[in-house]
Amino acid sequence: MGDFGGELQRLMTARGMGVRELARQVPCNPGYISNLRSGMKRPSPQIARRLDEVLDAGGVLVALAARSSSPRAGEGVTRGGSTGAPVPVDRAMRVRLNAFSAVQLDELISHLDGQWHALVKTDNLLGPRHALGAVHAHLGVIDAMVRAVRPPARQRVLRLGARYAESAAWLHEDSCDMAGAGYWTGRSMEWAVEAGDGPMVSWALFRRGQQAAANGDAAQVAGLAAAARRDAGGLPGPMLAAILQQEAHAYALDGAETACHSTLDRAHALAAAPDDPGDASNGHGSFCTPAYLEMQRGACWLTLGHPTKAIAALETAVRSLPPAYRRDRGVAFSRQAAAFAAAGEPGQAALVAMQALDIARGSGSGRILQMIIAVAAVLTAHSQLETVAELRAALAETPAV
Repeated sequence: MGDFGGELQRLMTARGMGVRELARQVPCNPGYISNLRSGMKRPSPQIARRLDEVLDAGGVLVALAARSSSPRAGEGVTRGGSTGAPVPVDRAMRVRLNAFSAVQLDELISHLDGQWHALVKTDNLLGPRHALGAVHAHLGVIDAMVRAVRPPARQRVLRLGARYAESAAWLHEDSCDMAGAGYWTGRSMEWAVEAGDGPMVSWALFRRGQQAAANGDAAQVAGLAAAARRDAGGLPGPMLAAILQQEAHAYALDGAETACHSTLDRAHALAAAPDDPGDASNGHGSFCTPAYLEMQRGACWLTLGHPTKAIAALETAVRSLPPAYRRDRGVAFSRQAAAFAAAGEPGQAALVAMQALDIARGSGSGRILQMIIAVAAVLTAHSQLETVAELRAALAETPAV
């Protein structure tokens, strides 16, 4: 079995299908297809499945995409690689860090801590495109500190590094770079374990569970959620609520409707304040507001095959999401569009998907874009509708993010 790009090229040639025609049928930007074919980009699982369907590949493209999404054993991370290595600091900076006094080191850690909160809010408002570069730049400094600082100050540096690494994992996940997401989750776990930071270990397990959920692996999602809340007594309520909603998704994937919604109800009792400012100032999981949980309930209803109930729950969520969570609105709109499509309302599905597309374009959220592409694929049979045609045309003009 060859590489994804090579097999994509072979199938396109065998089917007599050019870049523009394939992009029209997916639908997506022709430049994105060219980048996949040349190996410049890796496909999301959803795109791989759609390409497999259009090219009648019999599962070959899906298998190749899954294989290429994981780094090879022993594979390192290089600057500019898909895993997004931290921006290295120059030699003069390393020498200066080595010479820092305890007071200077304390000031630097406090500064980077404040910057982390600002970057979390930037991500919520504007998406990964606007936050990822700064996160990697700060990780470069933290990486140099980890190499230089000894206990007891080292524990503070490691705790800070674990938080930044988990943020990098999330930003790569939202950018549809699952290899990068997996790498940075591992780094976060490594640093958190060395620091003895139990809640951060739980949160890294939560992040790994989110990645498993994106692949529809219910067993792994359930296992990781259970591991994440193993020490639940030491976790703040909103963090535990976020872990519980993840467990609810595992129940939904298994078709266990009662257990799914019972678990979401338990999460609601632990939810964060409805007006959370979106900067994680109240700790990890502070995004897990009642509105966020209703958005997840809508997603679960959709997974369980109840699109009408999903539409209602997602509508409630959109009305109640705190202003700082603009991108979550994009996710909610994408899921609502999928629910309208499943409920047999293609015109409404396309209208809502256009709202999601506007947010995806502005934020650089590849995750939202892939969700919209999946909706557009379902709506292919309704291309004669003006709203559906407009959505497909807009997608064709949208650069890959």
